[in-house]
Amino acid sequence: MNIYEAHLDYHKTLKNYQQAKCNIFANQTSDDFLVYNADDPTVSNAIKRANSQTIPFSVKHRLVDGVWTDNSTIYFKDEKIIDKKDIVLVGSHNLENILAAVCASKLCGATNEGIYKVLSTFSGVKHRLQFVANKDKRMFYNDSKATNILATQKALSSFSKPTILLAGGLDRGNGFEELLPYLKNVKAMIVFGQTAEKLKQLAETAGSKAIEIKGNLTEAVQTAYDLSEEGDVILLSPACASWDQYRTFEERGDMFIHAVHTLM
Repeated sequence: MNIYEAHLDYHKTLKNYQQAKCNIFANQTSDDFLVYNADDPTVSNAIKRANSQTIPFSVKHRLVDGVWTDNSTIYFKDEKIIDKKDIVLVGSHNLENILAAVCASKLCGATNEGIYKVLSTFSGVKHRLQFVANKDKRMFYNDSKATNILATQKALSSFSKPTILLAGGLDRGNGFEELLPYLKNVKAMIVFGQTAEKLKQLAETAGSKAIEIKGNLTEAVQTAYDLSEEGDVILLSPACASWDQYRTFEERGDMFIHAVHTLM
């Protein structure tokens, strides 16, 4: 899908991380298929060592041997699969995920009709830009799986409406300046955890209202709701791991979901 500088607290170097990811296809043979992102030059270079049949997908270029999209439609080779307006999932990163899934599905013998049915009804995986509720015309999304800056960039890019961002968590020593260009629609940030002060400073630089929460996500959700107006998006996309306050990102996301459904 992609290779991005992440998890270096475990892998130590980007090269080690890339090698670890390439283990995905290390034992494949010529009878196997490897679906890959042709728009990512690092991935395209890495798969040259694969012994399997490589099948590309692209959101930028027409492909004769894979899955691709133009401004309006998704295709497998020259077969129309679905118009993008009929897809339920939001986000440009989810478009990449969709192309990869279409590719794998076609290789496994799925019908175009079956693929269309799923893409026109599937609203997302839990904790991954998951739509939670429309409450008083505020749209709540749970993206607790966004444990790094790239994931939060992609989440923020998915919305053009005024957004209240809930972010923060484990401090791995990095800054958050790379988020700055993605905060243009963020009217306020509710920040928490070890990185709260860093994110508060970021919000102030961006000209957004910043509120630091000392408690948990239940308090953060209530504060976000109190600040919001009809039509706003309230987005949990922490840009940090959860381990300073929660055992897992799932626990963090579940607390957000519960807080949304029990708003007063």
